[in-house]
Amino acid sequence: MDGNPRTTQLSRAWAAVGRQGTVVLEAVELWIVELPFPRPVFTSRGAHRRRPLVLVQLIGQVDGRTVEGWGECAALADVTYDDEDVSRSFSALDHELIPALVEQVSGDGRRLPGPATLEIPATLARRTPLAFAALEMAVADIHLRSDGRSLAAVLGVEGCTVALGAVVGTHGTNHDLVDEVRRLVADGFTRVKMKIGPGWDVDPVEAVVEQVPGVRLQVDANGSYRDSDLEHLCELDRFGLLCLEQPFDRSDLDLHRRLAERMKTPICLDESLDSPGTTASAIAMGACSVVCIKPSRLGGLGAALAVIEACTAKGVPLWMGGMYESGYARGVNTTLAALEGFAWPGDLSPSGTYLGCDLVPGLDLTRSGEDRSLTSALPPGPGMGPAPQSEVLERCTVQHRHIHATPA
Repeated sequence: MDGNPRTTQLSRAWAAVGRQGTVVLEAVELWIVELPFPRPVFTSRGAHRRRPLVLVQLIGQVDGRTVEGWGECAALADVTYDDEDVSRSFSALDHELIPALVEQVSGDGRRLPGPATLEIPATLARRTPLAFAALEMAVADIHLRSDGRSLAAVLGVEGCTVALGAVVGTHGTNHDLVDEVRRLVADGFTRVKMKIGPGWDVDPVEAVVEQVPGVRLQVDANGSYRDSDLEHLCELDRFGLLCLEQPFDRSDLDLHRRLAERMKTPICLDESLDSPGTTASAIAMGACSVVCIKPSRLGGLGAALAVIEACTAKGVPLWMGGMYESGYARGVNTTLAALEGFAWPGDLSPSGTYLGCDLVPGLDLTRSGEDRSLTSALPPGPGMGPAPQSEVLERCTVQHRHIHATPA
């Protein structure tokens, strides 16, 4: 890695979290909660009216006081975008990852390791990276709460604000699409990501660019095109887009490389990037020149920070993606998006814009600058931010599991 002092410092700061191992683990609570969508969310597998989430709660002791740590899993209700859904993540945590953690702490007086020194077998973490990311988040959170520090303070971004971007789906008409983009821009979202796919691409993009002048626009295909669409996709070059995201199947990096060689529009990858290694390979082979950061998909915060370090050192633009998180995990993503290297606002619209209720209070928002752009404060500490509210958990929990921190 290029020895950028700023990013090297970032790596050292993450490695230091929990290094002293003062938290004694007592128990783990696993939850599945369902948060309502005010409007159905459509995927290729149908309409979703609720957002199921897996939560990991660690309970420990430090100097006679009880401390807790929380992690949120980004797995969705189905496997539209990942091989890991909510059921698989919950099962992996229950039967593999939590037992591996309990086994590790049992050999050290139940002292919890830091997130950078979790001894989870690599095969388990690779098979279920979203579940591992939730466990790693909970481990980091409990250590930070026990020390009275925030994630923002650890990463050196405390007090920063982050500009917010928004996402629009497909619409029945170009008129409806343009109306929604105008509303988002008026609300202060200075970058808009538009979903495209075969039959819904060049014409609607042209309508937005012509009728909403000055909007910073990128498009996301979610892997819906094929090699026969190469020439057609090149027509998007005339619109000055920030990037074209994930045009082809996540496994076909070579096809992305071929398109990148033909297009002026930068190619961004999302679903293809499931680890720091695959990210480095995709960049090296020319399959992408922009990277979407989704910490859970990359394998957790440690992996995401490694990618941020490497891309920042090489000048590869980054932006923060979203996976319909609760406000808790969206706050974590907002904190990361305050780091150097993020080139434009990410998918960080407030969780209240897509959830009917949330686990945590919303972040403070402000409008500033000549364009009255919408910015968000970072979650207050300690830890990752405010812990999930007990009354919401009671109301929205559909499955719960208690695990003692002693090996079977």
